[in-house]
Amino acid sequence: MRTLVTSTQDPASLTIRDILIEDYDFIETGATFEGSPILSNGEAQLITTTKDLIFTEHLAEHFETDAFIYCSRHRSQSGKPALLVHSTGNWTDATEFGGAPRQLSMSVGSLGAVALRELWNQREERGLEHYDVTLEVTHHGPTGMNVPLVFVELGSDLTHWRDREGASCVAAAVMKCIRAPLQQKVAIGFGGNHYASKFTRLVFDHDAYFGHIAPKHALDTITEDLILQMMHRAAEAVHLAVIDWKGTNSQQKEHLFEIFDRLGLEYVRAKNYQAP
Repeated sequence: MRTLVTSTQDPASLTIRDILIEDYDFIETGATFEGSPILSNGEAQLITTTKDLIFTEHLAEHFETDAFIYCSRHRSQSGKPALLVHSTGNWTDATEFGGAPRQLSMSVGSLGAVALRELWNQREERGLEHYDVTLEVTHHGPTGMNVPLVFVELGSDLTHWRDREGASCVAAAVMKCIRAPLQQKVAIGFGGNHYASKFTRLVFDHDAYFGHIAPKHALDTITEDLILQMMHRAAEAVHLAVIDWKGTNSQQKEHLFEIFDRLGLEYVRAKNYQAP
């Protein structure tokens, strides 16, 4: 059974939680967690934590689950409405947004792609063309659990966090995730900016599945250990590295290719990607 995660500290999360209860038959089980009822619809459990979602390393101590699927807010300075999906992890020693230094979570590329596609379908069905739909690169916590996780987010300010139409898109996407099978092979991505447009297009247009994605700004200091984590901190077998060619410079490519060759990891330009 997979676990949907919400937080009392996250207004978008609570809006999504309300939709899940109203539209997807989640009812109380009689058990509680951190003062809130644990809910179930027979297929998945829905939990609410008192912690900010990026600081929830403790969840694996309390729940046995196939995957944690986070229903989260997204914040941006632009405040642009957005529906987003990403894995979690830290590329540097900085941990102000949760997790441990230079540690990546267990990615689950299948669920990320399923959620992204359903966000797009819901956006179109609901006439929400003002909402962007995109993957983000790997960022923030939690990082330490040995359970696969994915963040599905509603952004990007308080108005949108309370938007029931946007929240309904996320609710539908996470419900798709509770039933989706895992893929045998997924890719990892390198390059580009925080909003991973190149890799988003591959998911939509070429049936791609991505686990961790490392942005251009992380590639100058990325280590072999971090790339090994991208490969092995994953619920599915990583078979390929995909490079955003214009989103990496020549020094970064040279550094990456040396590591890929040592690890025996096949790599390809994004424009040449073909689904396995």
